[in-house]
Amino acid sequence: MLFLWGTLLTEPFHIFADYIAGAAKLSVKGTGGNDVISSLAQYVVLLMAIILMQKMINTKAESYIPCFVAIISAAAFCFKSVTDGHINLKKGIALAVSVAIVTLLYIIKKEALLKWAAAVYTYSISTAMLTSLVFVPLSKMNGTLNKILYITKYNGIHITGAFAGIAGLPELVWGLFFAIIAALPIVFLATQKGKA
Repeated sequence: MLFLWGTLLTEPFHIFADYIAGAAKLSVKGTGGNDVISSLAQYVVLLMAIILMQKMINTKAESYIPCFVAIISAAAFCFKSVTDGHINLKKGIALAVSVAIVTLLYIIKKEALLKWAAAVYTYSISTAMLTSLVFVPLSKMNGTLNKILYITKYNGIHITGAFAGIAGLPELVWGLFFAIIAALPIVFLATQKGKA
């Protein structure tokens, strides 16, 4: 997933992760929260989404994850299009293709493919978070890194920028710190699934 993250193939997963982060930003907008509060809200909500979806893997709910994500993403896209007053054609096509693929998986009733799709959707949030926390700050360090790190393309999640300079620490250090904290429950849940 990480190697494909900067390509158009992963656009529906980018959109899904971006909408989760966007909902978190909206939830604190009315409270007068600053950029740090908004960034923390995005971080916490994305992490909670990862944990919740990981817990659903290998349960009866697993096969419903692709359907749920496709419907939520499409509904959020429609809502955003109405409130923004314009339609992002590229995102619309990407979501339409993903909805069509998910629908086909349910029609042909391929349980193994549905489980695979559920895992891809689940770990796409982890990939989005890792990209935002580590690779985006790395890409800002110089122009060469920015060109090499193609996985930062289409990134719509910005968490670490608000922390740059706090306690005298650069953005990348904060990103690594948050990535390590996020990795603990993710890795723990992944190992628990293996033991089940």
